[in-house]
Amino acid sequence: MTRSLTELSALLFDSDESNAGCRLLQNAQRSWVIHAPPTPHEPNYAREHAQHIEQLREDLHEIQASAQAGLFVALSLSFEAYCAFSASAHLPPIDKPRADATLSPTPWLQAVAFKSSESMTRSQALTWLCAHSENVSWHLDTAHAHTTPEQFTQNINEIRERIADGQTYQVNLTHAYSTQLRAFSPNHPDHALYACFAHCVQDANIAYGGVCLFPETSVLSFSPELFFELDEHTLRTRPMKGTAPIGQTEEQTAQRAQALANDPKNRAENLMIVDLMRNDVARLPQTTTVTVPDLFSVHAHGQVLQMTSTVQAQLTAQPSLWQVFDALFPCGSITGAPKHETLKIIQSIEPYARGAYCGALGLIAQGTSPDTYRARFNVAIRTLETSAMPTRDALGIHHWHIQGSVGAGITYDSVASEEWDECVLKSQFFARHTNEFELIETMYVDRNNVPQAMLKLHHQRMKHSASVLGFAWHDEAFVQAIQSACASLDNDYAHRLRLSLTLDGVFQTQIISLEPLPEVLDFAIYPERTHSQNPMLRHKTTMRHTYNRALAQAKSQRLFDYIFLNEKGEVTEGARSCIFVQLNAQWYTPPLSCGVLPSVQRAYALNDASFNAQERVLTLDDLRQAQTIRLGNALYGLRPARWVEP
Repeated sequence: MTRSLTELSALLFDSDESNAGCRLLQNAQRSWVIHAPPTPHEPNYAREHAQHIEQLREDLHEIQASAQAGLFVALSLSFEAYCAFSASAHLPPIDKPRADATLSPTPWLQAVAFKSSESMTRSQALTWLCAHSENVSWHLDTAHAHTTPEQFTQNINEIRERIADGQTYQVNLTHAYSTQLRAFSPNHPDHALYACFAHCVQDANIAYGGVCLFPETSVLSFSPELFFELDEHTLRTRPMKGTAPIGQTEEQTAQRAQALANDPKNRAENLMIVDLMRNDVARLPQTTTVTVPDLFSVHAHGQVLQMTSTVQAQLTAQPSLWQVFDALFPCGSITGAPKHETLKIIQSIEPYARGAYCGALGLIAQGTSPDTYRARFNVAIRTLETSAMPTRDALGIHHWHIQGSVGAGITYDSVASEEWDECVLKSQFFARHTNEFELIETMYVDRNNVPQAMLKLHHQRMKHSASVLGFAWHDEAFVQAIQSACASLDNDYAHRLRLSLTLDGVFQTQIISLEPLPEVLDFAIYPERTHSQNPMLRHKTTMRHTYNRALAQAKSQRLFDYIFLNEKGEVTEGARSCIFVQLNAQWYTPPLSCGVLPSVQRAYALNDASFNAQERVLTLDDLRQAQTIRLGNALYGLRPARWVEP
């Protein structure tokens, strides 16, 4: 499936870190898509390959003309498009599968021309993303590496043999990861991508990334590397080579930055790519001078330090967009040197297509002078790619299949274990946000046991969720996990027992002492709404981004909890409690249909004949008119509560 023109949008981080500028592109006018040509074993390969290259040339000219006419064009080139340009002339198209077989091959080119462009700060961009991902509940599964450390070592050994034979000086070796984004997104499936990007980008410290919804794929880029920026008379590129982890403190980070800047291996690797880029830039016929105004600078990007240099060219006239890509693409920092021979090695060693990763993502817009344009593109590292539309399961959860990759520059003196560790470090921009979601129960433990009435309710709820969500379940394992945890206690104090269940049926426990609570529990209303139709609200799982964020804010403001409203303005529940309201001597609690977890304390109270509680839709007016309000959970029971209004 592809997106319609009205569904296309782009939010690009198009300035360096000092400005942290962003550009929101909306109101799409037209789009371009060029699929990869047939592979050499197919009939009419040579003719069709040449036609694809000519089509790419024509489309880039059209895109440039659209920008010069006042439109704003977001464009993505896949890595595999390199066989269309001079640096890799005579190399056949790559006939390689995607690491995630559910993803279709990435087109060579995807571009969208937009009528409107809004400049924003990074903070404003995050606000926009959050506003357009309201009511989205999402989770990233554990990332799966499609290359083992052993295979990675074998590939490095082969590269070292190629270097020893004189075929290359350095090879950028990559391997693919895949994961799955599960999301409930009531307004539009794409809003889940906004939610995921907004969450991951906050600690990524990106300069040139963005989230782009193209016709056939989505690209989420957290790239710190500038490929090139072009105005009327200047072309600038900023290759990045050399990596180290940030420190635990500012002082340690400064020490590691200094060590990286002075490291002979990393300086040699960086200089090699600088020389390659100087050569590529000089291939433009309009170039007069090529300089290196900045060499071996080290900057922090998220969890890593990166060494960057700047190559700059002065131009007699502005080259066409085709000429720029023909001279520069793909960027030497993600191939190696020399480029042509190294690309052949990459073709022979890497088992999967890179797709958008290691390609280019950026913006073309009108220049300051007539008949000129300006462009800024990143090197699409730290970049994820999804299909245009997700699948949808029986519960109404959307599943986005995501592929990403990481890489390292391999030289003759590279140590495989160190290069693997560097790749793991680079993958943290998304891997640190992934884990298989689990079912959880939180139980009160006193005198080395869970009260039987509550234990029965915990068992019923968790077993039901396991059945609905496809988790393996064994009654005996449930009982054994709790008994073992209780047996480990050496006192009669009240404790909190957290029981979790993995997808394959493994129980894990954690016990901590219960924190004391005040006599009256203060709460406020959380500004973000939930959605009553979100099926995951019926199950207690680790897919709790919104609730965890609300609880953290509540604690920071000395509140016991935040209470949520749904999309209709109806009261639902707290981040860690159910709510009961007394009106005219009758107790009420919101029905499950409002988007409420069937909590154990809630069920216990409704089953208590002496309490005589009923289900009823509640509003803020009901809270204001209530004689008494109680909040509670299975740890603390129901306690008097007070609404702290702003």
